[in-house]
Amino acid sequence: MKGWQNMYNVTQKKNANDNSVKDIIQFEMNQYLNKEKLDSYLDYEFPQLECFSLAQLIESMNCNCIKIYKGQVLIIILQVLKHLQQLHQKKLSHGRLKPQNIVIQLKNEKDHKLSIIQTIITIQQVYFINYRIIDDFEDKINCSQDVYDIIDCCIELINAYSKKLCELQQFIVDQLNQYKNNIQESSISKVVEYIDLLIKECVDLKYQKVKVIQIYPSKLNENTISTIQCQEGEEFGKLSKRQRNSTIFITKFLEKISFQSVCCKLNIQSNQSENEIYQQIQYIDTNHMEYEEKKILQIFESIIRQQMMKIIWKNYGDFLESGNQNNEEKWVKIVEIMNITNQHILQNHFVCILQEYIKIKEINDEIKKDIEKDYKFNIVYDEQKAKDQFILELKVQAQNYDLNNIQQFINNVKAQVKKELQEYYNQILELEILTLIQDLI
Repeated sequence: MKGWQNMYNVTQKKNANDNSVKDIIQFEMNQYLNKEKLDSYLDYEFPQLECFSLAQLIESMNCNCIKIYKGQVLIIILQVLKHLQQLHQKKLSHGRLKPQNIVIQLKNEKDHKLSIIQTIITIQQVYFINYRIIDDFEDKINCSQDVYDIIDCCIELINAYSKKLCELQQFIVDQLNQYKNNIQESSISKVVEYIDLLIKECVDLKYQKVKVIQIYPSKLNENTISTIQCQEGEEFGKLSKRQRNSTIFITKFLEKISFQSVCCKLNIQSNQSENEIYQQIQYIDTNHMEYEEKKILQIFESIIRQQMMKIIWKNYGDFLESGNQNNEEKWVKIVEIMNITNQHILQNHFVCILQEYIKIKEINDEIKKDIEKDYKFNIVYDEQKAKDQFILELKVQAQNYDLNNIQQFINNVKAQVKKELQEYYNQILELEILTLIQDLI
């Protein structure tokens, strides 16, 4: 989002069925996919200055930190629906559509950014990521499930706009729920046509705002005869001149903080021109870390920066809504919350993950015990293989990190590591058994 320089990193394991993977990669044409790493996983790096996930947009709207017109909500929904329609036309399905798996790239121009101030936006591209068939090659094409899921995503976006929906928004949500409860093969085309018609009826495309009009839903739904009031809400669009000036500070703050280490305590130092950010006190000693421990730290750096972004959304949005103009006091408080959170993640969660990484041999021992409970096989239970798998699973699960439930996060990582290792050793076991049979013959 505007002013935030770091990356939104997403990693997905890649199993067999290379043809389907190639079809999806060719369809998406995702410029943020690392083309050099297509062996066992897909690795994406979305610069936050250009791209955001639908989940990030929803969360920042819920926190009142992103200001967006009702008309723009419909424009975003239409582009997301069209992307799914094009996917289905290629005889492909996603199977795992949820807000964090929908990424939107805006046109990279100065005035085409989502920010605290409402501006005109241009959607450059919509990307879907984390396709089920990429890591679950037994998954079947299921277009109906995709339509059901994408409608849920659209409803979640509309509901994020305001705690109290206006007549138009409530009408749209009701209509989408009707489509969801009666999904047929052509449903995606019907929903696209419906949103497209809504935009033509209700949105001034020059300004991307909902028109101040009464609409007659009979044009959109023959079963409805009452009129609907339709207009942009004052409560979500206008900032005072003071508040607008304060947004200049957040942009500078984000640019500076993006270059700071997450391993150090941050401080704000006031001077005559603007507040400067400097670092002191290192939370953890990174100088004596092994190479692989530093790789784990890099994953946690991405996790921490996402948490920092959420802290800014929540606290800065509340700040603007309150009308408080004491910028310096607010940012000191925000930095303090960041420091407490970062320190907690590094000294507790990161340390727990390192301990599990060191104990990874235990997973190999569990598998060995299960395989060799009746007979000893000539299998080398590779500890390095287990460590590599642990780091990969950590990258994959990073999207699902829960600040309030680290144990569940750890359990998910370990469970996936064990599953992958079991499959790997089972294949070796099959060869061992075949060799044993041949020797007996």
